[in-house]
Amino acid sequence: MDQELVDGTGIIAGMKSLRRLALALLIAHPAQAIDLPDLGDAARATLTESHEDRIGREVMRQIRGTLEYLDDPVLHEYLSALGERLVAASPEPGRRFEFFPIRDASINAFALPGGYIGVHTGLIAAARNESELAGVLAHEIAHVTQNHIARIVDAQRSGALVSMVALAVAILAARASSDVSQAALATAQAVSIQNQLDFTREHEREADRIGLQTLVAAGFAPQGMVTFFERLQAHGRLYENNAPAYLRTHPLTVERIADMQNRVANMPYRQHVDGLDFRFARARVQVAQGEPADALRRMQAQAREQPDAGNIYGLALAHLRVGDAARAQTTLDALPADAAAAPQVTLLRTEIALARGDAAEAVRISGAALARDSGYRPLAHAHARALLRANQPRRTLDFLREWQRTWSVDVTLHSLRAQAHQALGERAQSHLAQAEAHVLEDRLGAAIEQLRIAQRAGDADFYTLSIIDARLRQLGERQRAETARR
Repeated sequence: MDQELVDGTGIIAGMKSLRRLALALLIAHPAQAIDLPDLGDAARATLTESHEDRIGREVMRQIRGTLEYLDDPVLHEYLSALGERLVAASPEPGRRFEFFPIRDASINAFALPGGYIGVHTGLIAAARNESELAGVLAHEIAHVTQNHIARIVDAQRSGALVSMVALAVAILAARASSDVSQAALATAQAVSIQNQLDFTREHEREADRIGLQTLVAAGFAPQGMVTFFERLQAHGRLYENNAPAYLRTHPLTVERIADMQNRVANMPYRQHVDGLDFRFARARVQVAQGEPADALRRMQAQAREQPDAGNIYGLALAHLRVGDAARAQTTLDALPADAAAAPQVTLLRTEIALARGDAAEAVRISGAALARDSGYRPLAHAHARALLRANQPRRTLDFLREWQRTWSVDVTLHSLRAQAHQALGERAQSHLAQAEAHVLEDRLGAAIEQLRIAQRAGDADFYTLSIIDARLRQLGERQRAETARR
């Protein structure tokens, strides 16, 4: 694990599309062509929570359109659960947050306006234990709860922040990669704004202090935050040119490390035992790195050296990634009973059955598991996909209607409903469901286009057409309102 920190192979250059987004937004498109909110003359000097939310939603809309946005339900579920546990122990337990993984081997995480926390897969892979990962997330949560972005913008009362496009792009670039932000933000104004948006030493110290309090209150080992930052700092000194990305976006100082060490020294020692959720999430990230054959060899070596549940699960995943479903199944059978009953393992068994072409078995496995682990959303997604593969679209719709009562704002469930209606030849209903998925992703233009296609489908009854017409009016009004605010 440490080798990734040492040799710099996890540090990704600025060619990734997430990073290129900064350049594309700022240079390739004029400000009036970007669907970004504008603060207005009277509000430019102060970034309110409402303004932060609007900026964050737009940046997230752009991020979701990149290849680096990782749509992995297991990682989403894990990061959400870990994040919610930390938020509940933070100074603002009622504040809304969204945690999401970024497909990037560099060791980094970043906070965006509106409570969006991006976590690079390289950070998950590099964490030796869950307390280390939780310490980084607690630090990022503190940047949000302490309103650091708003405080930075509020301090710039000179009127320099004249472009919301530049502001949103600079926030993304500053939080994602300082090297790339300097290269991509090619105009003098944008570079100036990015420099202004760097977190100050005061902000970083405050995030350390509040983050450490949150980490302890959430039940994690406070040593995790210190040991992880100590390792990053040591490798940053030894390999300055390939310093971990987190050091470039969150510069560490000797004083910060010493302050955290002193605070932890005055706290009672606490040991946190890593759960299966963390070990499975880390294995999932490790398996996804590099070429499939290389990942398989890595996991085989790790499982031989330490045959614990996480490495066995990872080895099964690696076998499935190279297309060997039979070996994947055999490997899973070696798991101890407590790990074998975990919903992540049942989900993998479902995926193995689908890879073998046995959709009926996938339906049986996932259906039985949902009776036991009804709160695990990735299983519901997998069961619906298995039903579709088993050519049971009507049963899929019945299942989705039931589960959407609990998860009404789940994008994946709406997309699966669109697929089920399409399989039944119900084109209007399919486009209507897809429109709702786009709405949840803040893609109003795409949602309106889907509704217009639904209008023209020719197979909608009066009731469905009434819903489509009403939704078109609602979204049209919302789009006009957002345009007027720009």
